[in-house]
Amino acid sequence: MFPLLIGIGTPVLIIVVIMWVFRTRGTRDAAPIVRIALMISAAWAGLALLWGVVRTVLWFQPGIGIPFTVRTLAYWPVPESSDALATAGSIQLDGGFTLAQLTSFDLLSTPTRGILAVGDLLGTGLTVVIVGLIALACFRFIQGKPFAPELARLSLIAASVVLVGGIATQVVAQYGGTQALAEIVSAGLGPDGVQAAGIWAIDWWPVWLAIGLAAFSALMRHGTVLQRETEGLV
Repeated sequence: MFPLLIGIGTPVLIIVVIMWVFRTRGTRDAAPIVRIALMISAAWAGLALLWGVVRTVLWFQPGIGIPFTVRTLAYWPVPESSDALATAGSIQLDGGFTLAQLTSFDLLSTPTRGILAVGDLLGTGLTVVIVGLIALACFRFIQGKPFAPELARLSLIAASVVLVGGIATQVVAQYGGTQALAEIVSAGLGPDGVQAAGIWAIDWWPVWLAIGLAAFSALMRHGTVLQRETEGLV
């Protein structure tokens, strides 16, 4: 049912977005690239939301494997013979992998599946917020209002959402992945030598993206003031 829903919903959503974009009244200053960006971002937001909901439901469907990624301590997926050589001092292994992608079908407990599903939903919401803001900015540009007042406010709100939601998404996903890996290992099915890292083993891209959105918000506010002053001179 879900593959059928995605198969039908995806082309329908794309067609609706394309028709909506080309029926939008715009100005001659709107470059074609802006319309293309609007189509891509709007379709991306819709598809991300659709897939996020479907993936959340699939977490609780029996017999369906959902892949998930866990941050781990550095490990080397090498044969035992290589480990023996390293132990004997013949070779030295440095570095290693810090991510493990696993797929579990009916092994994980319901609470663990729930945590992983929440992490997916948070990530979906974050994606929708970012691409939705891009779509709104393109839409306002096409309408001839590139410095619409709501863009400044929404950009600042998006910065806060990205900062909090981006870190929360990674923490929840890592916690769920840690629980899942522990359950897999306890069942005797886990990969050898793989240990989950702490829940704070995260990337800090939400901080830099939030700073960028805050700067964009300040730019929009300044542009709004200049636009009002320019309109007053005309």
